Amino acid sequence: MSGPCVVFDVVGTCFGYDSVADRLNDVLESQPALKDAAIQPGLFFSAWTSNAEVDFQRLSVVKEFRSHSELLKTAFYKTLQDAGVSESSVPEADVDMLISEYSHNLTPRPGLAEMIQTLRDGGFTVWCCSDANPERVRGYFEKAGIDLPIENLLSCDMCAAAKPDPKVYQMVKKALGHAKVAVFAAAHSWDLAGARKEGFNTAYCTVCEDQSSVDLFGEADVVADTLPQLGSAVVQRWGENSAQK
Repeated sequence: MSGPCVVFDVVGTCFGYDSVADRLNDVLESQPALKDAAIQPGLFFSAWTSNAEVDFQRLSVVKEFRSHSELLKTAFYKTLQDAGVSESSVPEADVDMLISEYSHNLTPRPGLAEMIQTLRDGGFTVWCCSDANPERVRGYFEKAGIDLPIENLLSCDMCAAAKPDPKVYQMVKKALGHAKVAVFAAAHSWDLAGARKEGFNTAYCTVCEDQSSVDLFGEADVVADTLPQLGSAVVQRWGENSAQK
């Protein structure tokens, strides 16, 4: 492949968590022990997904890789424990429902389809690299009405390593072949830090984090507040008609 390529993180970048957060709020409101504990849904959700991410990355470091989706239930119960609530306070069926929602029904970020079209019009081939498996990622995009070839959907499962392990970005580089330009795009500055170390140009969308994360992990080459703006910035900087290559 010789044309410019852009590789997107998926969960959190292309798709947000609104639908899962809404269902979580319903669960917290429906269970007396959780309601009495006055657990803030947004804080619980952040702790739950962070616990899963930490386990995912630590297992990768000790060479005991497990798929991210396998870790969500354990992380949920760990978060309940952290909140001082017993596991039995939430029916297992509710936990399974939340995990299913997370795995199949994430909400497209505003302007996702517009951004992808802008990039394609600018000569870019669009790829994805996610903690999620390719079938799950394809399901997200299909529900959003966006066609992405499954061969362009890369997963950490394929190299048995979690981002930001260098092996993930090396796998992506190999998949892109001799791309004229390789851009990694994400709403997680730590993800871009890993990509930058492996020679990617980087594009950052501010939909997930505040400046403190950027201060820790470094500035991206281009930054935008929305996905459509990010697509335009990438095309302007590295597109086929750009002066900067």
